[in-house]
This record gives sequence, C-alpha cells and structure tokens, in this order.
Amino acid sequence: MVLRRIAWVALAALSVGLIAHALWHDAEVLLRLLRKQILGADYSCFWAGAKTALHNPSKLYDFLYVTDVQGWPLGPRDIRPYIYPPSALFVFIPFALIPGYLPGFALWVGVTGALYLWAARAVGAPWWVALFPCVLLVVDCGQMPFIMGGLVIGALALKDRPNLAGVMLGLAACLKPQFVVLAPLAFALDGRWRTLIVAGVTAAVICAASVLIWGPQIWLDWLAALPRFKELVTTNIGLLRTGATPYAWLTRAGYQGAWAYLLAPFAVAAVWFAFSRPMEPADRLFALFGATILISPYAMNYEYVLLAPSVAIYLSRVRDPRWPAYLLCAAGFFAYIWHPPALYFALALPLVRYTPAPLPIAPPQLGLFKS
Repeated sequence: MVLRRIAWVALAALSVGLIAHALWHDAEVLLRLLRKQILGADYSCFWAGAKTALHNPSKLYDFLYVTDVQGWPLGPRDIRPYIYPPSALFVFIPFALIPGYLPGFALWVGVTGALYLWAARAVGAPWWVALFPCVLLVVDCGQMPFIMGGLVIGALALKDRPNLAGVMLGLAACLKPQFVVLAPLAFALDGRWRTLIVAGVTAAVICAASVLIWGPQIWLDWLAALPRFKELVTTNIGLLRTGATPYAWLTRAGYQGAWAYLLAPFAVAAVWFAFSRPMEPADRLFALFGATILISPYAMNYEYVLLAPSVAIYLSRVRDPRWPAYLLCAAGFFAYIWHPPALYFALALPLVRYTPAPLPIAPPQLGLFKS
C-alpha cells in the first residue's frame, strides 16, 4: 500500500511538472503573439464584414475588398476574408457600430467571454478554466469559440428551459453551421424535441430576415465563396500548421484531406453513445465537440476552447485514482495547442476514465482529498 501511494504521488508530481512546463511555454508563445499582431486581429474580419454589409453588401464575399476594409491588422498582403453566412451579420453589426475599433473588440470579448464562462460553470467547470492558454488565445484574437461555446454548451445545460435553449442553438447554427452539424442528433437522442423545433424556427426566422434585408443573392455569394476559402486555407502552410482537424493534418502531409471524412461513422457513433444514455456533461461535450472537430474540414487551434470546460472538470477530480493520468493528458493538451494534436490528448481523458481496470495506484489519504 505504501509503494502504491508513493507511485501515485510520483506520477502526480511528474504530471504537474509537465503541465507547469507546458503552461510556461504557452505563456511565452502568447507574449510573442502579442508582439507580432494587434489585439483582435481575427475580430477584424467580423468588424470588416459588418461594415461592408452596411455600406456595400454586394462586396461582402469579395476577399480583397474586405481585406482592404481592415487594412492594418497583419499587413496588406494577408488575405483576411469574411466567410460567415449572412445570418451571422445580425450578431456582428451591433459591435461594429460602436465608435472605435478597440472599444467594439473589448465589448465583443467581454460579452462573449462572459457567456462562455457562464455556460462552462453551468456544466460544472471550475472558474479557472478562464486561465487556460486556449482561452487566453481567444481573448487575444477575438475569435468565435466564446460565443459558439456559450450558445451550444448553454443550450445543453438549460434542459428545464427548452425554448431559451432552442433560441441559443438556432443562433449558433446561424453563426457557424458546421459546428452544430451533430447537435440535432445529440438533442434528439436526449429527447429534447421542443428545443430542436425552436432552434429550427429561430434559424429560419434569422435567415429569412437576412434575405429580406440583403436579398437572396448574398446567400448565393456566400455559397460561391466557400470553395475559394477552402483553397485559401489548404494552400496556406501557416493555417495548416495550426489547424486542429485531421483534414488539415492530412493536407499538410501531402495527402487528400477528404480521407478525414472516413472518421464520420466514428464521430456519429461517439455522439450516439454519449447522448443515448445518462452521461455526465463533460463526457457529452467531449463527444459532441470532439466529433465535430474530427470531421470538420476547417477548425483552428482556438477551437480547443470548446473542449476546455471538460478538461477542467477532469482536472478538478483530485479524488479519482486516475487523476495522475488525467494530469498527463492535460499536459499534452496544453503543450500542443499551438501545433496540434491537442485534440487527441483531450479525447484521451474519457478513454482513461472508462478503462476496464483502474490504475494500479491509489491516492494517499490526505486532507486534500477529504469531503
């Protein structure tokens, strides 16, 4: 028994050391990023798209035009398009109307970050998930995972408020539809049909409003822009290096990225397994978001924010005999968010938990582990 306790403490200490090293490295990378680009460099695409929709909507999916509207974030040679559907403009425009770019960016990060943290806490994540490197990366660049995570995780958490959950899920579909492609299956398996109906009505109303305001041609322009955006991504080595998907990894290695779609049956099976039976929120989030990233053609390292609440929940389980193994998985998650595959380390957490036999070690009976 003494040797098992020593082994547990030794493995936990090693894991903590690896996490500390990974976090130190992440802090250095974040500081270098701050010196390289301005705050809100990715938010500039939303801002420019909203400005274009207000003043020259026919140019919304003209990549060079929208890049020129931004002008300054990363230099004139960096193509930075607006590629979100027209329905997303209803969220972006209010922030673009705020006088000054930085005030709008600060409000965007504040509002969407608060929504994300609320949703994470609602499913049981500790507050310190806000300090995760991938979360701080989104604070720096102003990307979409805060609002997408807040809406989808919040919809999952609000089981007793199906109408509000449906509105949130429908809005998420209007912002980034590829990231809710598996959500209908998840909510249907969970028996939340009213939420799905309200989500469909919400999305239909928002899309219809966009057609009434900007006309149907803007949707055709968006569909025509998607192949051009795909070509832009798959020929950019920097984007491929930080891509979070198997599609990006295969493309970077010189293979056909579409081979990644062979993972689709496994992704559907994971969602089916997680939502067809009682299961904790952390594991359901791993299944839903992990499966989505696996089959998505385009997702960047900041999308790991969607997995962060589940990782934090596992890290907080200090009384679990497998906790040192959770720490090791988390160390890999932190160490590889810049050049993936952090995804694999995150998805290893539920696999470790549900291994048939427990680890041959046990936590020491210290005060830290008492209720």
